[in-house]
Amino acid sequence: VMELGYDAVLLNTGVAKAGDPVAMAAAFSKAVEAGRGAYCAGLLAPRDMAVPSTPVIGMAAFS
Repeated sequence: VMELGYDAVLLNTGVAKAGDPVAMAAAFSKAVEAGRGAYCAGLLAPRDMAVPSTPVIGMAAFS
């Protein structure tokens, strides 16, 4: 659930002034659902150093 306040005012402006308000409202709804899903998925553990997530085996080496 989004907090009401400035966020609601900005969302209303985007929907009200859109060429297709129904489609814009649906897009905002999907964005809020996606944001909630990302939040619920959790953060990565913090690290002191960068660690590559892509394996280097089999990658071309350029010199």
